[in-house]
Order: sequence, then structure tokens, then C-alpha cells
Amino acid sequence: MMLTRHNLSTHALHFLTFSVSAIAQLAAPCPGLPTASTVCINRHASVMPYPFFRFHPSDGSLSPEDSFPRTNTTDPTFALVRNATFLVFDHARAADILGPDPILEHLFDLPPGFVHEAPVYVPSINSVIFSALAQDVVPQLIINLDGPRPTIANYTPEPPVYGVNGGRYHDGKIYWAVSAGVPFPHPEDGSTVLQTPGIVELDPTTNATRTLLNNYYGAQFNSPDDVVVASNGDIFFTDPWYGWSGNLTAAPVLPAATWRFRPATGQAQIVESSLVQPNGIALSPDEKTIYITDTGLTEFDMPEHVLPRFSLNSTGPRYLYAFDLDLEGKGGRVLTEKRVVFLAAEFGTDGVHVAADGSIVGAIRERVDVLSPEGELILQIRSTFVVNNVQFVGPDLDELWLFGYGGVSRVKWNLKGRLEGRASS
Repeated sequence: MMLTRHNLSTHALHFLTFSVSAIAQLAAPCPGLPTASTVCINRHASVMPYPFFRFHPSDGSLSPEDSFPRTNTTDPTFALVRNATFLVFDHARAADILGPDPILEHLFDLPPGFVHEAPVYVPSINSVIFSALAQDVVPQLIINLDGPRPTIANYTPEPPVYGVNGGRYHDGKIYWAVSAGVPFPHPEDGSTVLQTPGIVELDPTTNATRTLLNNYYGAQFNSPDDVVVASNGDIFFTDPWYGWSGNLTAAPVLPAATWRFRPATGQAQIVESSLVQPNGIALSPDEKTIYITDTGLTEFDMPEHVLPRFSLNSTGPRYLYAFDLDLEGKGGRVLTEKRVVFLAAEFGTDGVHVAADGSIVGAIRERVDVLSPEGELILQIRSTFVVNNVQFVGPDLDELWLFGYGGVSRVKWNLKGRLEGRASS
């Protein structure tokens, strides 16, 4: 029929009323999961009632207000989101992952202002070794899991290593991505230790380190950020510019890129160069897929005296990519079929791990995202501090530990990790 101005307005009013009523329940308690800590998000909150507003800083800074739970909306159920620990977007899959009684437990307060990175669980000593990544801070830290409660202490291998940013366990050893490249004093005897950015191997049973890679035909790497080791011993690592931005090393001389290093031959080769600032890296259980995060929303435009030397552009890359991986491939045939699988809703994905079932677990500012292998958001863990990296911990690898600015926490749930460097069918 032909609509007059009167019946058009009436039609629009009915449509608006229907739309608002259809989306009034953005959040609700999750059936079968603890109501005090777990909230289900209806249809990924794909339609919010007008008006709604999420704050985005215009000065290139980070703000805790720039997040999904702090979105200002008229829906009263959204208060549940702001106070929840676990946000569920796919109830069926999240229920299997969380189990009937998931818990986020805060374990340690750590000095503020430090990025805590490179957590590695070492089964042979039932401990987690991780890094305090900050200017002029040399020792790492170790958490001993023997006893009724975990205990924490400083940890210094020999020779000591400064500026560890990423780490993985493989065949009894730890492999570190080391971002610092300046001389530093030995924390015990004060002697000068010389170091450039690269890949370092640590034997956790003897505490001995040895440098495996520290240059590309004489050129210094920028600041290796994260690392993963395949079952054949190949080491894949990202090399962005963040070490320079934190005054840990000299200004970059190489493009930001992802590399494959083969310890058997000593050859380092770029295998991916299209990401703006490659960051976290992880392998699927069958080693047929490699995931790499891009935090290219960081723009290195700050004055020399400002640390870190970057601002944020929310329209810049903050993607998680998947690539087909061919460990037998050469040159440009190692990583193929690049595709975006996820856009981080806040900042960008930092450290990333893959669970035994193929779920992707990524640290993103004050939260941890759990995704399907295809990048579908299943659930979020909301933290009280900025999370830089995660690690599956324990004899059964059934705890997820969160590491970041000012703290360490752990999640007890049903999702299990795996010993990396062992391909599964």
C-alpha cells in the first residue's frame, strides 16, 4: 500500500519498538555456569539499543574506558557484563572449555610498570620461568609449583640474558626471543655482558644459556618478540620494533618481519614480510597452520625522550592471521594462504597459544580471548591487570596462567594445553 506521512510514522514507530524489545537482553546468566562470575552475551551484542557509546581516545593513548564491557548503553542487563570474569559468546563450546566451576585466581602482585612476558612451563622442574621486560632490569623470575602454594624468586642463568620477550619449551630446553641489544652489568658480579637481539637457548636443568642467532649477515635484528619451535626443530620468530620503543636496543635497521631459523644449518630466512608489526606467534597441534598477530596499530611517532616511542591508531592493523605452514617448503612456499581470522576488539593480540583441541588463546590488554581455530570468539576472560602473555601450566597443562603489568593470575577450567614441538594428527 502507499504510505502516508501518518502511517509511515506509525510503521516506523512499530519497527523501532520491535527492534528495541528484541535486543533488550544483551546479557544474562549462563545456564549451568556460575552466575557470580559468568555472563552470556546474547548474539554477540550485535545490536545495541540506541544510544550507545564506547570511548576512543583521540590522543593516541591507551584508556581502560576503551573496551567492550565499558560501553555505555541503556540496556540494564549490561551491568552484568561490566562485573563478569568470564564473558561467554558461544555457550555450547564455552561450557565445555570452562567446565562447571571455572575460577580466575590472582596469585602474585608484581612491581608496577614492568611488562611480564615469555612465560614457559618446564615440566622437569615443575616451574614457570618468565621475564620482567623493562629497561635496566636483567634477572628473570621463576615460580616453583612444588608445595602447597606457588613461590616466586629471581632467576639468573649463566651467562645472564637481558630483555627476554618471548619463550617456548621444546625437547627439554627453553628458546627465548631476546629483544635487548645493549651492554649490561652482570647482576651478580657487575662485569659487563655484551648482547645483541636474537635467539637464545636455555637449559633449565643447568641454567646455562647459549646464543643461537644474533645477526642477519652482519645486520642486527630489531627486537625478536615471540617464538615458537616446530617438531623438526625449526624456530619461527617475529621481529618487530618494540625493543627500540622501550630503549632496550638501537633503532631498527631491518624491516619488521617473521623469520624461520634452522639451528641445524644456522640459516635465518624471512618467511613473512607483509605484517606491519608482527607480534605473537603459535602453531596448530598438527603444525599445518601458523598463527601470527599484527599490532600495527602502534605508530612509532613519539619523540626520543618519550617511552614507549609509539602512539596508537585504532584504525591500524590489529589482526590475528592464519597461514598454511609447510615445514618442508623453501623460500616463499613456507607460509602460504594468508588470511585474517580475527580482529581484536581492544588494542591487539599480544602473546598467543594454541590449546590441545586447537582453540586459540590470546592475551589482549585486560582480557584473554578464546577463539575457535577459525577465529570465532567463544569466550573472554576479563583480568584486573593488563595481560601480555599466557601459558598452560601444570603436569596436565590444565591451568592457564596470565602474565602482565603488575600481576600473575591463573584460570582453572577444562581446557588443556600441549607440549609444543610435538605435532599431533
